[in-house]
Amino acid sequence: MPVTDKLAVDGGPRVRTEPLPVGRGLSVFGPEELAAAVEVLDSRSLFRYYGPQLLRKVEAFERAAIDALGARHAVATSSGTAALRAGLAALGVGCGDEVIVPALTFIATINAVVVSGAVPVFAEIDDTLGLDPADVAAKITSRTACIIPVHLDNGACDMDAIMQVARQHGVPVLEDAAQAMGMRYKDRALGTIGDIGAFSLQLEKNVTSGEGGLLLTDDESLFLRAACYQDQGGQFVTSSGAARGRDYPDPFVGENLRMTEIAGAIAEVQLGKLPALLASMRANAARIQASVEHCDGITFRRDPGGDGSGSSVGIFLPTADLATRFIQAMRAEGVPVGQLYGGQPVYLTPSIVDKRTASGKGGPWNCAEHPTSVEYGPGLCPRTEDIAARSVLIPVNAAYTEADCTDVAAAAHKVLSAIS
Repeated sequence: MPVTDKLAVDGGPRVRTEPLPVGRGLSVFGPEELAAAVEVLDSRSLFRYYGPQLLRKVEAFERAAIDALGARHAVATSSGTAALRAGLAALGVGCGDEVIVPALTFIATINAVVVSGAVPVFAEIDDTLGLDPADVAAKITSRTACIIPVHLDNGACDMDAIMQVARQHGVPVLEDAAQAMGMRYKDRALGTIGDIGAFSLQLEKNVTSGEGGLLLTDDESLFLRAACYQDQGGQFVTSSGAARGRDYPDPFVGENLRMTEIAGAIAEVQLGKLPALLASMRANAARIQASVEHCDGITFRRDPGGDGSGSSVGIFLPTADLATRFIQAMRAEGVPVGQLYGGQPVYLTPSIVDKRTASGKGGPWNCAEHPTSVEYGPGLCPRTEDIAARSVLIPVNAAYTEADCTDVAAAAHKVLSAIS
């Protein structure tokens, strides 16, 4: 499609007339996942710890994740949010604590902190779309109990710098790698660099079982605490079948955040497909980026780990208005580009601005023993507000053909030539 064509948003012909493939792990979903789920159903043993013919599929998924991602211990959970909850519990985060979080992230990151009883402290992002290490350092106080870098949309944060800040201040790091399973930072899997890492297996993720989560750590103490927390706080011996087989921590109050055998069976199959999925996504992202990298008026999301783009090509336009025009025009051309969370920082979510929990009593923000003066609203993290509003993600899928990539690049050329 020549770039001189009238934009589709202005009534011209579309570059892309057929929908592009969608989904990540879902795009390679097939008969193997179906067979794994049916095998569990046939066994009538859907609970991970016992049943008439227990297949131990969750345990197999945990072992496979340890091998695939390079950690010593794994705990499978019912969701990515559950993994964050168990990770924070393992670290002992609770009432009176502060947790540094990025101003741009999915609400689950913040919900997990608040439900743990801690106050979220928002730090700026940088051109990785992840935590700015310098602002993390500026936000640390005597109450800081954890730092949560979030690897959004298969892109890494600047982990060397973040870990340096964390270690200097003696603060543990919980990596939120919900959207980045299998992606790497300088030859280490994301989620294995900090003290503990959390992943999601929700439908849109690299590995999906519909819902599900995973924790990884090299620290046996953190592993045992997380394992206990997600199994009602270690009140029972079911964590290892008939017997524990190891010294567990003293029981404490926990939750039921366990993964089912069906989810474990599907997740294990999906995990086996992860290397090929990521290789295809990286190749397609590189193809699209190479085609548009010389376009005027854009810069690219920084990749500090050298693993390349994953499920999108991230670009920044000079202004928020241009980003909005680019998004509208690209969608009219048949390419569903967008912004993370509408280009808005998470602290503008009404429940966070109003500091409103289910009890209506303000949760960690209304603790008489640990008072806080924190307030949330526009202008809290101005650089994040600017970066997020100017950012655009051009989606990439492992199932894209060469022709699909050509169409995406052609649409970007056409739109950028018209609006720049």
